[in-house]
Amino acid sequence: MNLAHPNSHFDRLAARFPGVPAVPLSAGAFAGLLAATGAVAFHVPWAGAPLLLAALVADGWGQAEARRQGQQVSAATPLGLLMVPFGFGLNDPSRVLAAMFLMLGLSVFTSQRALAGRRGIRWMHWLAGLALVIACLLPDYFSLLSYLVGIACFASAGQGLARK
Repeated sequence: MNLAHPNSHFDRLAARFPGVPAVPLSAGAFAGLLAATGAVAFHVPWAGAPLLLAALVADGWGQAEARRQGQQVSAATPLGLLMVPFGFGLNDPSRVLAAMFLMLGLSVFTSQRALAGRRGIRWMHWLAGLALVIACLLPDYFSLLSYLVGIACFASAGQGLARK
């Protein structure tokens, strides 16, 4: 089964709404990720889910608009996704280890991609974002989701290094 990359859907969205500047969309996405982190940290994770989802859509749309206009805009998602697990760690100290594992996995994956000269949002970032949205709706499963996505990040980064 061949799934279409989410970027293809955002490319269609950017084509339908031309002229929307990419930088404000990415900045709004980062603000949404920060707000989602605050919501999770202050014990209202269910409020963080729509903020996180809106931030992911805004960042995907911003990246698509940047590609369409031939601009280079850094994605807010890779950095912003590191903040949300931190919010879960602040919310409940028993989740700190899982949060740090996910943050480390995402950092290694993003760093490996950056060192290879590749930019943008990849499947792993979308997977992590989806897992965090689910964790906002079902906070008791945060640790399990964090370990699963963290392992996937490490495995994907290892595959990227093995290809070199």
